[in-house]
Amino acid sequence: MHREFLDTIRRVSAELGCRTFLVGGVPRDLMLSRRLGDLDLVVEGDGAEFATRLAELLGGTVKVHTRFGTAEVGGLGERLDVASTRKEKYESRAALPEIQPGLLSDDLQRRDFTVNTLAIEVGTEPPFEVHDAFEGLEDLEEGRLRVLHEASFEDDPTRILRGIRFETRLGLRLAEEAVRTARSAVDSGAFEALSGDRLRRELFRLLEPGASLRERLQRLLELGLLSVLHPNLSLAEGDLEWIDRAVRVRESLPSDLVGVEGWGLALSVLVGRLGPNERMEMLDRLAVRPAERAWLVESKEALGHAVEVLARQDVKPHEVDRVLRALRGEQIAFLLASSSAPVVQWTQRWIDEFRGVEVSLTGQELRDAGYPPGPGIGRALEATREARLDGLISKEDELQFALNVMRSKNLEVGEE
Repeated sequence: MHREFLDTIRRVSAELGCRTFLVGGVPRDLMLSRRLGDLDLVVEGDGAEFATRLAELLGGTVKVHTRFGTAEVGGLGERLDVASTRKEKYESRAALPEIQPGLLSDDLQRRDFTVNTLAIEVGTEPPFEVHDAFEGLEDLEEGRLRVLHEASFEDDPTRILRGIRFETRLGLRLAEEAVRTARSAVDSGAFEALSGDRLRRELFRLLEPGASLRERLQRLLELGLLSVLHPNLSLAEGDLEWIDRAVRVRESLPSDLVGVEGWGLALSVLVGRLGPNERMEMLDRLAVRPAERAWLVESKEALGHAVEVLARQDVKPHEVDRVLRALRGEQIAFLLASSSAPVVQWTQRWIDEFRGVEVSLTGQELRDAGYPPGPGIGRALEATREARLDGLISKEDELQFALNVMRSKNLEVGEE
């Protein structure tokens, strides 16, 4: 946070006659000497008006969310979220809260853990005073995550999942009381009232791959959270080891295989521990998008088929290519994490050699030879590529080979 940025915040605070505070992760990470992420600013006043004026002075953009009294200021090289100080009231557990204007004390009291209740007033000159109304500094020093009240996880059970992420990200640990209330919230069915959309978003953040994924999954087990996803869901120690190896393998995969959404790595294993109907029930509960469902439901069987093919002594390169091209990067990582040498070797050869093989022959050349457009040309090109993979022909033989394929299909030149 450079001086001009802070000075501009002070200027807008003075213009609008409001008090302004950095809250949440910024004070916490400053105390932990961690790299700062997104900036959260709360204003005892009109947050949208504050954000609009700040963006105007800094040359940024602003996006206002009227319903929640928040705004995003962009175009500054870092994201800044601005909100009016507010208080929340939960009409029922796991529901989105009713929001009302409030003071800083109200705003801090609605937060998930005490370590996230610290606030620094930006309107003052250094040295800045840290507002610590809930002994968050002491909890940071003791390395614990403590909730603000007994019903915190009942009000918002996603806080349990965030707590697990904070444990591994910040090196803190859920306090004994927090563990007790988390288990109580799970047992009492607090998650049942939670929408699938909210549960999915928080779970997917938790399942992102990284060195701590195994630890996060272990914590899900310890707190009984797998039953939230499906009552019959379980994980064995061998599953955790396999996922752990696959996470490390994934880091070495080519970028075009890795993909963007890393949550699929662990989720595919979780889903695969259920029967076909149960898998659909779990994906329904998480409101998973239709585009993602098919591969998740079929991933276990697809991996089993791939292992069966790759372990064959007489398997040919084109068969390796066929089975692996049908898989996603997450599944490729699991094959490489396998203990079977033939499976690993063929998968690595496919990555290094086979998947990059392309024929120089084009469909236009076959059409120029008199064959009509249609699926036959596509099949001939694919058969030519597979012959190249198996070493049966060279690049110079492609056209003649493809023409022979077309003739073998009894397709006459010029036939429509």
